[in-house]
Amino acid sequence: AKRIIKAKMNNQLVILRRYTRNNEKNIHVQMKNIKYVRRKIENCKSIEEIMGYEGYSARNYFSALENLVDEEFAFSGRSRRPPKDEFNALLSLGYSILTHEICAKIEKKGLNAYFGIMHSDKSGHAALASDLIEEWRPVIVDSLVLALINGHEIKKEHFIKMPDKESTYLTNEGKRIFIEKMEKRLQREIEYLEYLAYPVSFRQALDHQIEQFCKCLETGNVNDYYPVKIR
Repeated sequence: AKRIIKAKMNNQLVILRRYTRNNEKNIHVQMKNIKYVRRKIENCKSIEEIMGYEGYSARNYFSALENLVDEEFAFSGRSRRPPKDEFNALLSLGYSILTHEICAKIEKKGLNAYFGIMHSDKSGHAALASDLIEEWRPVIVDSLVLALINGHEIKKEHFIKMPDKESTYLTNEGKRIFIEKMEKRLQREIEYLEYLAYPVSFRQALDHQIEQFCKCLETGNVNDYYPVKIR
């Protein structure tokens, strides 16, 4: 849990740095806060403590992202069920697709997707998939959403604001655009796995990471798991 969450925080910081290069907005405080809790993780004594720091990091991360998206897509924090704005609608769809990808791979390896190490086990919740998606969220989904919005590939017309004004969803055309881009992202080759000397696609990298997780379970050595850390 420590290795996964520290890697997630690292990846959040890299995404923020990438998008502040040509942006005048100051997100120094949020980045400083994420770095602070990342250092705290190693001394945590419980899963609850780790997840508390993860939640604090996430709040600072999304607070920073609010300043980095095109003003037309301004949002206020993370909202899930339902997503209250366009940015959160894209994140929710992206995380859902990625969770299904990971669930299928988990079950292919003979693991129980509903028995996790960090997230609580509750009816209908694939806790292990929620665990293993953490380090990938900024790398695959968040960066894609930022690219689509700031690159004007997704527009306001691709969303529907429901009558209650408390929920926002993609139109069919918006879904088509996002799913096509997500598929291309999953097929893209990367060199983020430090234990491989050759590039693999994001989809293949997910397989390799789950294999690493299985090895860690078999040996009982947490050092056998190398979380994804982008640069």
